[in-house]
Amino acid sequence: MRLTQSLFFIVAAALALAVGASYAADEHIGKDKSKGDPGFNALDKNNDGYLSRTEAAKNPTLVKKFKEVDKNGDGKISRMEYLEAMTKQDATAAKNKVEETIDEHKDKDKDKPASTGSTTSK
Repeated sequence: MRLTQSLFFIVAAALALAVGASYAADEHIGKDKSKGDPGFNALDKNNDGYLSRTEAAKNPTLVKKFKEVDKNGDGKISRMEYLEAMTKQDATAAKNKVEETIDEHKDKDKDKPASTGSTTSK
């Protein structure tokens, strides 16, 4: 139970830092962002503050879910819509990683022999 709580708080803190970094300096995150996500500024080629379908095509996940991410249906993705979608994706990935780690930990606990305490009396 303690491991689950600790992992939850670590993941929550990591997500908070990741979202904060996205707001603060999208262009400083780097070109090496994971899972084919170059970042909003890199995608926004015409610097209008929105992503068209053509601009979003550089991010495979984003282009597949374009209609879902475009909450107001205006045919373009705002920075806020983009950040919501990417944060949701990151949170899901983090949740899955935590669940995998917990499952691995449970599996390791099953493989350990049960400790037997000495109950001899004098």
